[in-house]
Amino acid sequence: MQTLLQSYKAQALVFLFIWLVSMVLSAEFVLSLSMIGLLVLAFFEMEIEGPKVRLMWRRTLRENFRKYWKYKAWLAVSIPFLIVLISVLWSSDVHYTLERLRIKLPFLVLPFAFASMPALRKKEIFTILYFLLVMMCITSLYILIDFLVNFDEVMELLGRGGHLPTPSNHIRFSLTLALTIIGGLALWAEKFYLQQAFEKYIIGGMTLFLFVFIHILSVRSGILALYLGLFVLGAYYIFFKKKYLLGIAGMAAIIALPFIAYKTFPSFKLKIDYAVWDYQQFKNNTGSNYPDSERLFSMKNGLDIAKEHFLFGVGAGDLKKEVKKRYDTLYVGKYNFRMPHNQAISIFAGTGIVGLIVFFIGFFFPLFYKNNFKQPLFLALHAVVFMSFMMENTIENNFGISMYLFFLLIGLNYLSNQQGEEDERINAPFLQK
Repeated sequence: MQTLLQSYKAQALVFLFIWLVSMVLSAEFVLSLSMIGLLVLAFFEMEIEGPKVRLMWRRTLRENFRKYWKYKAWLAVSIPFLIVLISVLWSSDVHYTLERLRIKLPFLVLPFAFASMPALRKKEIFTILYFLLVMMCITSLYILIDFLVNFDEVMELLGRGGHLPTPSNHIRFSLTLALTIIGGLALWAEKFYLQQAFEKYIIGGMTLFLFVFIHILSVRSGILALYLGLFVLGAYYIFFKKKYLLGIAGMAAIIALPFIAYKTFPSFKLKIDYAVWDYQQFKNNTGSNYPDSERLFSMKNGLDIAKEHFLFGVGAGDLKKEVKKRYDTLYVGKYNFRMPHNQAISIFAGTGIVGLIVFFIGFFFPLFYKNNFKQPLFLALHAVVFMSFMMENTIENNFGISMYLFFLLIGLNYLSNQQGEEDERINAPFLQK
C-alpha cells in the first residue's frame, strides 16, 4: 500500500507541476488537462508498463470519500459552484448559465481530488514554491528585457493606461507574482534549499528581484494584493508571535515602500499619475474609452443592478444579459460594455445579498476552520485573493480559478493531514501547525 501511495503522489506531483507551468504560460488546454488528470487519479489507479497505461478503480475510493466528508473545509470550497447552480431557478439565459457552471466546475470536483491525494509534506510544498519562484523569475526577466529594449514604446503605452506585455493576462500574472513573492519570503525565512545551503541566498535574491519587478510591471491589482498580504503577515507576527518590533517594522516598511517606488520606478510613477488623471475623468463623467473609468463605471453599473435586485439578484446566468441591456439602453455611446470589474459586486448583482453572504462564508470558512488562520502562508493567500476580488472578477475565468484553487487546495491538503502527524509539527515561521 505504501508503494502504491508513493506512486500516486508522484503522479499527482507531475500534474501539479504541469498545472503551474500552463497557468503561468497561459496554456489553457494543458491547464485543463492537468486538472482532469488529478481528478482521474482520485478515482482510478494508473499502472504504467512501458507504453501501456491501465486504469482500475482506486481501492481507497470509499476511504477517500470519508476523508473528504469529514474535513468540512473541502465542502466549503464548492460554494461558488453551488450558488450559481441554485440561481438556475431564476436565470433564463440557459447558454450563459451553462457557461458559468462549466467555468465554476473545478470548485465542485477538485476538492475531492486533493482530499484523495496522499499528504503533501512541508518539503514537497516548498519544492513547489521553489519551482514557481524560478519559473516566475525567468519569465519576469524576459518581460523586463523586452521592456528595456522597447522602453520608449512601452512607456508611451503605460501613459495611455496600457501595461507591459505578459505571457498571460497581466492582472492574473501580477497576482501570481504577488503569491510567488510571499512564497519566496517563506523559503528564505526557513532557509530552505534542495541540494546546497547557498541556495538560500539565491532564493533571497530571486525574491528581491521579483519584489522590485512587480513595481516595474506596475499592475496595481497585484501590487495592492501583495501589500495587503505582507501587511497581514506583519499583523500575524505582532498578534500571534508576539514579535512586536519585527511586525511593526515590517508594517512601517510596507507603508513607506509605495512612496519610495513612486520616486524610483518611472513605470510605476506613470501608472499612478495616469490612474489619478483617469479617476478625475470618471468623476467628471468624461471617462469613456479610458480603462480605469470603464472599470469603475462597470462596478457602479453592477451595484445599481444589485440594489434593484437586492435579495437574490438577477440570477448568475442572467447577469451578462442584464448588464448589456443597461449599457445598450441607459448608457449607449457613453461607456463600452464591461462586466462588473469586482468579484463581490458580480456575485451581489447575480445572486443578491444572500448569495454574497454565502459566498464569503465559503471563502473564509477554510481559513477559520480548525484555526487554519494560524498558518501564515494560508492566511496570506486569503489576503491576496480577497484584495483581488475588490478589483477583479478573479474567479470568473479559468486562469483566475486555477490560480486560486491551486494554492488553496495544496494548503488544505497539507492542513487536513496534520491531525496526529507528529513529524509535521514543526516550529517554523511560515509552515507549521
